Amino acid sequence: MTRGRTYTDTQLVGAIRASTSWRGVLRELGMAATSSAAMRSVRAHADRLGADHSHFVGQRRWSDDVLRAAVLSAESWSDVIETLGLRGATDVALVKGHAVRLGLDIAHLMDSAPAPLANGFRPDSSQLGRAGSLLAAAWFTLCGCAVSWPLEPCRYDLLVGTDGGLRRVQVKTTTVRVGATWKAYLSKGDRGRKTYDPDEIDDFFVIAADGSSYLIPAVAVGGLHAIHLSAYERYRVEPMYAESDSEK
Repeated sequence: MTRGRTYTDTQLVGAIRASTSWRGVLRELGMAATSSAAMRSVRAHADRLGADHSHFVGQRRWSDDVLRAAVLSAESWSDVIETLGLRGATDVALVKGHAVRLGLDIAHLMDSAPAPLANGFRPDSSQLGRAGSLLAAAWFTLCGCAVSWPLEPCRYDLLVGTDGGLRRVQVKTTTVRVGATWKAYLSKGDRGRKTYDPDEIDDFFVIAADGSSYLIPAVAVGGLHAIHLSAYERYRVEPMYAESDSEK
């Protein structure tokens, strides 16, 4: 036994065989399992002895040998993680990392094809507020304009490049039906609604729940908190998928 160590080489090898982690080895040797210095010392001496500790699992519930066997017998990563008692995409990434570290042959493993989406999706007007800027951006893009979003919060939602220059566009949506028309709120603010300054934006792009859209110059509605879209029919734009002349 070397001065400074309280265990023999034989005791260390036995402790490694009986344990599944370095903390377990420390406990087997009667040492403090929380001492990082003791753990480094024991591990370094084990490496000098060439002691096999490939069966250690650390924070895992499976050893390298178990992983080798699982990879060899499996046909997919799903099979591997099921054999190891794991589940989920995060576990697949973890297991793949360990397999690569060990140099295992994983060429035969095929990821399972994702399940097809159920054909139950239906557009819901309650989501129009979330989709508004995306719909407006798609419309401008289909019109051949360059569209970008501001990097920092500002009064406009989109910056649209046209032949006449850049336009600052504020997008509004409405699901409020008033008689035969739609009511769109142009002002904003939880405490005391504020109108937009014509120096802050150039246009409003308003989308109603029936899919109709309006591109209204800010100067045409300056100072107004809300409008009825029927009064602005001259600003109504072509539908997003209007038939082009080349398709007629």
